[in-house]
Amino acid sequence: MTIKRMTFLQELLNFMGLEGRLHLDWISSAEAQKFVRVVTDFTEKIKALGPTPLSGELDLSAIERECEAKVEAESVEGG
Repeated sequence: MTIKRMTFLQELLNFMGLEGRLHLDWISSAEAQKFVRVVTDFTEKIKALGPTPLSGELDLSAIERECEAKVEAESVEGG
């Protein structure tokens, strides 16, 4: 289910022009060094992407329609 949600969020962010701004990594509580590396790398990536490309007011109606269509499709598929 996590992969399905991440895929949906990635598609939504891509639709909004925010591609590359979502990351998931499985890290154990015993992997402190990995946590630091993952967070540092992702922070550098976000900084390299620069400020959000969204400016001014965001028209959420298109995003709402996209989400509703996705939810409807999943309910029809039995997801």
